[in-house]
Amino acid sequence: MLWCVAQTADSRIYYVPGARERITNHLYSLAMSHLRLRDIDNWHRVAGGWQLEEDCMLCVSSNEGDKARRTFSTGPQPTVDDVLTFTLLTVVISGGIFKADCLKWWNKAVGLVKFLGYNTEPGIAGNSDNSEHSSSSIEEQEERRRAFWLVYALDRHLALSFNGSLHILDAECQVLGPLPEDIWQDLDTIPLDLLPRRTYGPSTIISGPGLFEYFLPLMAILGDIIDLRLRHHHPRLPIDNSSYLVAIKQTLSHCESSLGDFADSTLPGPTSTRAQLVIAYATYIIKVLYVLLHGEWDAISMLEDTGNWIASPSFSECASSSIAAAQCISDILSVDSELSFMPYLFGIYLFHGSFVLLLFAERMPQIGPNESVEQACEVIIRAHEVAIVTLSTDFQKTFRKAFRSILYRVRRPDSFDPEFQILRKEVLSMYRWTMGHKGLCL
Repeated sequence: MLWCVAQTADSRIYYVPGARERITNHLYSLAMSHLRLRDIDNWHRVAGGWQLEEDCMLCVSSNEGDKARRTFSTGPQPTVDDVLTFTLLTVVISGGIFKADCLKWWNKAVGLVKFLGYNTEPGIAGNSDNSEHSSSSIEEQEERRRAFWLVYALDRHLALSFNGSLHILDAECQVLGPLPEDIWQDLDTIPLDLLPRRTYGPSTIISGPGLFEYFLPLMAILGDIIDLRLRHHHPRLPIDNSSYLVAIKQTLSHCESSLGDFADSTLPGPTSTRAQLVIAYATYIIKVLYVLLHGEWDAISMLEDTGNWIASPSFSECASSSIAAAQCISDILSVDSELSFMPYLFGIYLFHGSFVLLLFAERMPQIGPNESVEQACEVIIRAHEVAIVTLSTDFQKTFRKAFRSILYRVRRPDSFDPEFQILRKEVLSMYRWTMGHKGLCL
């Protein structure tokens, strides 16, 4: 946790040049030293117990045969804390320079969740005989349940970021939805018989400012959209997906309505600060989900489209949602001027809400100027400039430069920039949704 918060913490100790890198590297080393014996991937079973993998390497390097091997009667006993550790490592690394390195930790988090059985209620209950009567057991089970739903939500986010399929399928999730945030925070003071009844599976309705109340519903719908996209690209099963698209669109509409209800119920005042952030970000992500539902995810293929998709009804819905998403960016910046609310997660949604506008801007020299598109592009550029300050990535720098070059060409059609086409292809090649091509976590 210290390593995690040190990435963005604002403290005088980080003002010295190189201090943040030195501190975060030291904290990472400490975390790895503590994690070494807890990670089940560092162990293997043998007759009579467990052995560390590092002992096997020592045997080879020291030429001492089995003398260096230690056998332990018991191996690691992973807990929910280990799941959260792997998840934190995944999230932070996914927002850094070497993004693909997070996948190692992500595979560990997903594997451990399934190993512990947290994707089922019996696995969450564990060996508790009095699970229905003990407040401490209820708290332990809810902590495991919330860890599972955190992994579930992040799985969908990373699937979009890396052009991958889902690791945790809805069909294998037999878990009750998490408790509302206010009840979870005061769980030790609430009589057990007053806890709300819950259903299995994630809600697709936004009900509050807590992570599981707004982000989990959005990620559940994103998972449905990813499933639909993969069905669309299946090479041997040409299935009519129109009914699935209608069902997802209806779910999105209900989610959007629930967000409106939550916004209407939020009273003004100092306690509503987080609610305003949640409303602004959730409104934007919903618009992006509409873009994902109706749009073409591969930027280069979209911009080189010969007219098939652009002439389709889905293009119109995608375009209007993209314009609306850009307008939402202004609302986000008004309540979070530094885009610091979810810096590790926001990049991929900023991207997918942007590149349809790139298509509009590119074609303006042929179809004529469009003030609303230009304004939307300016907002997107501003958002990328802010994001670079908060959590810089090479993609954001290049993407902003490409957008700025396009607008310059639109406003000065007689100008010629020989580097523009090279820049355009470079930025869009950094993220591709094509079969067999892994995109970047932005």
